[in-house]
Amino acid sequence: MKHSLHLYGTLGPACATKEKIRTMFLSGMTGMRLNLSHSNLDDCKDWLQQYYEVSERLHIVPELLVDLQGPELRIGTLDIPLSLSENDLIFLVSEKSFDKRKENSAIFSRIIAGEDELSIIPCPDILFSYFDEGQEVKLNDGKIVLELSAPLEEDIFCAKVKKGGELTSRKSIAIKDVTVPLPVLTETDKQNLKLLRKYHVTGVMLPFVRNADDLITLRKELCADGMDYIRIFAKIESLEGVENLPSLLPFCDEIVIARGDLGNAIPLPKLPAIQKRIAMTCLRAKKPFMVVTQMLASMEQNPVPTRAEVTDIFQAVLDGASSLMLTGETAVGAYPEEAIKILAQTSEEALRFKIAKF
Repeated sequence: MKHSLHLYGTLGPACATKEKIRTMFLSGMTGMRLNLSHSNLDDCKDWLQQYYEVSERLHIVPELLVDLQGPELRIGTLDIPLSLSENDLIFLVSEKSFDKRKENSAIFSRIIAGEDELSIIPCPDILFSYFDEGQEVKLNDGKIVLELSAPLEEDIFCAKVKKGGELTSRKSIAIKDVTVPLPVLTETDKQNLKLLRKYHVTGVMLPFVRNADDLITLRKELCADGMDYIRIFAKIESLEGVENLPSLLPFCDEIVIARGDLGNAIPLPKLPAIQKRIAMTCLRAKKPFMVVTQMLASMEQNPVPTRAEVTDIFQAVLDGASSLMLTGETAVGAYPEEAIKILAQTSEEALRFKIAKF
């Protein structure tokens, strides 16, 4: 059965070999996403060379979507991954002054010289104007949750770990129930946009779309470089994006229901209803939509998915999704080929069911 769905993996170290990419294409993958939150296009040229060599041999014209940094906040670079446990005390420090203060601050001296090994996390400067005692801070799409204590200095906050996990560099950071104003495109985004033609990019994913102006800004950047043919994927990751959804539709080619950060922005029990609402709005407007995040999250470590995960995929297809995407499952997971195969097989079963009109 030929898929009418677009099925995407995410390109990363776990799958960036010709053998694995070939297997993923043959299993039903139609394209790949490249996450530019942690890198730029030129850094990924070796991966992309593998990708295009395989697709050429298979006589496939592949899709390549790049996911920009956009108006999203991320922590800085960590020397080593941090293993954070519940009730640990850690320190959030202004990224701009991190290195300087590490050497000169009396507070830092006491932290570093303390008997206990305490973790220090560099954070975007702008956050320190919004941090306040008692706030909940979410890291890595909510996988890690902190509670802020009183500031030690204007750009140093102590925090207690409420939900632990492993933290690596450049992961997302957000304050619960607080919106921080940010520019639509970073300077790195603008540099990457100029490389789209060089690397045969077919679509751009814009994170945290808030309003139509965000999409218009991106379209103007593309048109200025003669790339008006590139498709725009609007990622809905905030309550503002959900509320403004109808006004976004004329200015993008596809809506992305990005459930990771969206699930941080609203109470999780409300997320399924929001997903359904977005899907119905898109269907009424005949606007394609994609479902992404944790489709097969357990397969990052296990060769077999959970029953809940395959049901999630099946339901997304029944809801009318035009595209499904895997992220960490293929980028860093232990079973990228198997994950794509399960995604393709499950979505195929859903299409059969839908056509049969049971």
